[in-house]
Amino acid sequence: MDERFRESEGFSLIYHSFYKRIYYIALSIIKCPYLAEDITQETYLKAYTKLDTIKDSGKMGPWLACIATRTAIDFSRKQKRGSQVIQQEMIDWLESKPCRQYDGDDSMDLWVLKEDITNLLYKLSHKQREILLLKVNGGLKEREIATVLEIKQATVKINLYRARKQLRNELYLKGIA
Repeated sequence: MDERFRESEGFSLIYHSFYKRIYYIALSIIKCPYLAEDITQETYLKAYTKLDTIKDSGKMGPWLACIATRTAIDFSRKQKRGSQVIQQEMIDWLESKPCRQYDGDDSMDLWVLKEDITNLLYKLSHKQREILLLKVNGGLKEREIATVLEIKQATVKINLYRARKQLRNELYLKGIA
């Protein structure tokens, strides 16, 4: 068999194994399915040309996630959307959920809860919000978030803990949680 064929066959396996993850990372940052598709393709083009630089094939997922995140962020900077796109991620996710009646004492609608959570997200620091959104919407593990943001895994854990605690406390004070 031709080595070039085996190489492309191996890359095809990588492509299919991580496609959804890479697409959703791009979508969570860009917010447009068509542009997310383009960024996903761009991510794989970059990865294919630099495939020989990865030393540990077990880190393929985080490596691709890092490329996708940076590609999407670069694109959003070119479009002058900046960090507002990342901050908007949780809001869009919450708004995409169907509204149902909330089983609380005062029977508030779920959309009121969504609005409260959205407002609370803006009380988090930019770093906490970014980490929380990568965890919740990006589906990344703590070590992958650390790789993507180029920070220590302990920093990711601390910021996740603090963000969740702050959200929980605020919801408790509002009588929601």
